[in-house]
Amino acid sequence: MILVPNHLRRLSGNNSLLILSMLIFFSACSRKVKTTQVPVSAAPAETVKPKEADIPKKPIEYSIALLLPFELNKINLKTAVKKDISRADLAIDFYQGMKLALDSLSESGHNFNLHVFDTQNQETRVVNLAMANSVKSNDLIVGPVFPEEVKSFADFADLKGIQQVSPLAASMPAGYKNQQLIMVNNTLEQHGKKIAEFIIRNYKADLVNIVLLNTQKVEDARFSTYLKRFINELGANKFRITERPNAIGIEKYMHPVKNNLVLITSSDRLFVVPTIDKLYKLKSDKYKIELFGHPGWTKADFLNQVKLQSLNTRVTTSYYINYKLENVKNFISRYRREFASEPSEYSFKGFDVGFYFGGMLARYGKNYTRHLTEAVYPGLHNNFRFRRDSEGGFKNTELMLLGYRNFELIMQ
Repeated sequence: MILVPNHLRRLSGNNSLLILSMLIFFSACSRKVKTTQVPVSAAPAETVKPKEADIPKKPIEYSIALLLPFELNKINLKTAVKKDISRADLAIDFYQGMKLALDSLSESGHNFNLHVFDTQNQETRVVNLAMANSVKSNDLIVGPVFPEEVKSFADFADLKGIQQVSPLAASMPAGYKNQQLIMVNNTLEQHGKKIAEFIIRNYKADLVNIVLLNTQKVEDARFSTYLKRFINELGANKFRITERPNAIGIEKYMHPVKNNLVLITSSDRLFVVPTIDKLYKLKSDKYKIELFGHPGWTKADFLNQVKLQSLNTRVTTSYYINYKLENVKNFISRYRREFASEPSEYSFKGFDVGFYFGGMLARYGKNYTRHLTEAVYPGLHNNFRFRRDSEGGFKNTELMLLGYRNFELIMQ
């Protein structure tokens, strides 16, 4: 069961303006802090004993470039109102989460310089940053965050072995032609494979009937392709899949005795809501139905939890916060004290990225990439297990499958 804390106010206009003003003039240097350290391992648990040569003998100051869309060029700090500043929410939250992570690492004697750059959500600005020595001279680059920005940066950057972390874009590293790119977020292909693996592992082919609902829109069709491909590959073509564009007349394709596994590839409210209503009615008519949804459902506020639980709904996700865990509670408490605001999704993601990669730098130095594939990092919002992509770069292979219980999504 997910325990959601009482929501505090977000950053006030004055606090936001102060942060944005500071970012205009200077970068942030992580400092030793006196507040209680968040109880999360500073580096992933070892599975292979590191070579002594790979571990720095004494604390070294590492430099990290953080590229985020603050869009300061669109904000007049003298006349800005809350609406103007809200465009920077993602950037501010991610920055604050990452800053808190580096501060936590600094308590153990590690030193970091965090240089913050505003991508302005503009291609020309991203291209200029890609070629700037002030960016390329760092030990690690985090960002940009949007897929088109990541591609523009890759097209013009000559990183000479410096690793670049893409914290939010959900694409394979090969798509950017950047050998130094590390993708944290999971791709739609990985979500499709996760569902297929669950089906193959938990159901017998002759006892289920799979109905795939695909609207044929571009993204929906892509997800459908991945689902069919992995179910067929992993299931040795033993599972029969019926594909339909909508739920009209779907009862014709339901099996009266077998367990009907319905896979919906869309997150469009106008399609999803009536489809779930139809499936819920069919289940009330004694059909056996289990539902698998789109990853976007975890953020949808239009879904009926009673109906989703009745349909034994499952969804994959790259982001899940268990508010029962002590390290999550401690992070939230510290975040509130530091910033007088509630951490958002991007605050959690910023912390995990900063804590993992900062910890890797602190532990292994610039040779940390040799150890990226050795262990799992148990993050606040998702685990990190990196694998080298066959066409270059690294991808995170960890993602979660959630199911409804007590009318809330929990880990399966």
